[in-house]
Amino acid sequence: MSEKSTLKNSRKWILIVLGIVILFGSYKISQTIANSKPSKSRESKVVTKEVYTLKVTNGSYQVQIPSNGVLNAYKRISLTSRVQGVMQTIEPLFKVGQKYKKGQTLVQIDASDFKANVIAQRASLYNLITSVLPDLQLDFPVAHSNWRIFLQKFELQKPVPALPLMEENVKLFVSGRGIISSYYSLQNLEQSLKFYSIKAPFDGVLVAANTTEGSLVRPGQELGEFIAPGNYELMVALPKSYVDNVEVGAKVSLKSVDADQTYQGVIKRINAQVNTQTQSVAVYIQVKNPKLKEGMFLEAQIEAKEFDNVFAINRGLLDGDQQLYVVVANKLELKRVVPLHFTETLAIVSGLENLDEIVAQPLIGAFVGMEVLPSVITSSK
Repeated sequence: MSEKSTLKNSRKWILIVLGIVILFGSYKISQTIANSKPSKSRESKVVTKEVYTLKVTNGSYQVQIPSNGVLNAYKRISLTSRVQGVMQTIEPLFKVGQKYKKGQTLVQIDASDFKANVIAQRASLYNLITSVLPDLQLDFPVAHSNWRIFLQKFELQKPVPALPLMEENVKLFVSGRGIISSYYSLQNLEQSLKFYSIKAPFDGVLVAANTTEGSLVRPGQELGEFIAPGNYELMVALPKSYVDNVEVGAKVSLKSVDADQTYQGVIKRINAQVNTQTQSVAVYIQVKNPKLKEGMFLEAQIEAKEFDNVFAINRGLLDGDQQLYVVVANKLELKRVVPLHFTETLAIVSGLENLDEIVAQPLIGAFVGMEVLPSVITSSK
């Protein structure tokens, strides 16, 4: 038993020593491998990016402000009745699209009852003046002659003539007899009699008719609308920031969307009030053309203020501090500019010098001092 125990212990120690030798040998081998491949420091390479650039050529820039709107007649009236009566049938009929000349009757309302009352008032005034003629002949012979001439001009079917000139004492005399008050009451009735006939104030076309012949017309009733064709205005709403660049008298190019035709207009009025909801200002453009019709939708290009010594660039090239990158000796530098006007895609700026080379496209990762390889492209303002 003792010999087996001794043999077993010897084997154990041999295995331990062998394991230590193997571990030590592995360590030495790994060290040798590590020392045989020394680390090499990586050399940093400077990457030069190719960028597209523009050569600055300053010049003038005519601001074009796009907008649109619906065409409305410049001369337009609403026909409203001030009296009551039955609308009579006259030629031409009161129909939409009917043309009328200036002074031609548009609407005729039956005034037979009212006219009879006016004639009665004229007769009453005539009798009143006749009754005072004997007194005038005795007290005021000169005035008597003037009043007789007045009566000779007096006709019951026509408007009452103007009163004769009177001295103060004569005026007091006839006023005391109620002649002057009756005269002006009659004039008021004659004025109202004119309202039974509505005449065209200018050459035009009836574009709306809300009643027909034979209908009962009441005071305040809207009868229709009357316009002068060929003369129109277009109302466009511009942002308040644009209005400072627009002046009365500026030319406007108008384009019809459906017919692809262009017309020339001019700015006539600019509202002094800003719309509180849209923060825009109404600008009115006048255009004259017989081919135009009310209600047409037109696109407008307004010629606003012209800037000198400016350059047009892509809006995306400006940063928050109104700076952009320029190339100097193949390196990027920032240059501050002054934006004067913005469109949807462009910024009109001043502060650049002729032949300055600016970066034409936004450059990711750009920084001051970055080396670049510029490639000049042709600019078009």
